[in-house]
Amino acid sequence: MSISSFVRIIAVAAVISCLVPVSARAADDGVQASLDATPEAVHKAAMDALAVIGCEIKKDEPTHLEGYRKHKVGLFVGSGGETVSVSITAQAEGKTNVDIRTKRTFAGGAGQKNWDQPVLEEIRKSLSSTAAPSPASSSQ
Repeated sequence: MSISSFVRIIAVAAVISCLVPVSARAADDGVQASLDATPEAVHKAAMDALAVIGCEIKKDEPTHLEGYRKHKVGLFVGSGGETVSVSITAQAEGKTNVDIRTKRTFAGGAGQKNWDQPVLEEIRKSLSSTAAPSPASSSQ
């Protein structure tokens, strides 16, 4: 196999890998959930969740958070660079709805990840740890 054939194969593979996230992005409806917590508690848990996945907070409003993951060089060139948004809507009886969406860039290619479900899991983990009684208060 000549070097020019090898380069062509690599170029075709690179183009195809860049198209995969674009098609996935078109079908991404995000993750929605109803949580048994106040909007304030969900906001704090969402801030913590974005920090856990490595986001720098770019927008911090009571009903909307947006974080940006910095680009990294690793296994995939172009990993990172995603923008994760969390919309918070108060509901009746102390419930709060969240809508979490990851926006990926074309330049990120195959190295970018959808963070919707990991962020929701971190929010739930944070809310459950704040709702659980502390060992010191339960032993008194």
